[in-house]
Amino acid sequence: MAQGPGSQISSTPAPQSLWWVLPAWLIPGLGWWARGRNGRGWAQFFMVLITFAVGIRLHGGVAWPSWSMSDPDFNLINNITLVIQLGAGLPALVSLAASHLAASQPQWSLLGGVPQNPYYELGSYYLIVAGAVNYFAVCNLSDRLLRPTARFLPEATTEVAKNPASPTPAKLDQSS
Repeated sequence: MAQGPGSQISSTPAPQSLWWVLPAWLIPGLGWWARGRNGRGWAQFFMVLITFAVGIRLHGGVAWPSWSMSDPDFNLINNITLVIQLGAGLPALVSLAASHLAASQPQWSLLGGVPQNPYYELGSYYLIVAGAVNYFAVCNLSDRLLRPTARFLPEATTEVAKNPASPTPAKLDQSS
């Protein structure tokens, strides 16, 4: 049966485990490149990295929050923000490490964020968007690779919509 342009069936067999999720999360687009979907891989790579770079340029950063509820600096939103920002993978980990190094080495403050800057919150929001985009792209890749059947209708059923005189999929099923 012919596959439509939206079909995600690839000649590469689907993995039996989720070992590839970590590399696909760390480097945006890597999972799609490994599957031979280079265009989708590059699109994901540039979407995540450009969004993350805009966030860094606006002096946003990934900051380690307080996890103890008894700590006066505790804020649940900051904790959730960290988790979502870490969805961006390696860039977020670099920013998180830079925020710790910025105290002793000022050259790292650019990647770690500058909380005193008026654009810090906006930049951090861009980092949240980059993390969410990468998270959903990795989940989409997982969904498409582990699904046992084709996700989209084959090309033959799209021809039915173009030509109403041709038999419908229900008629095809009844005739076989």
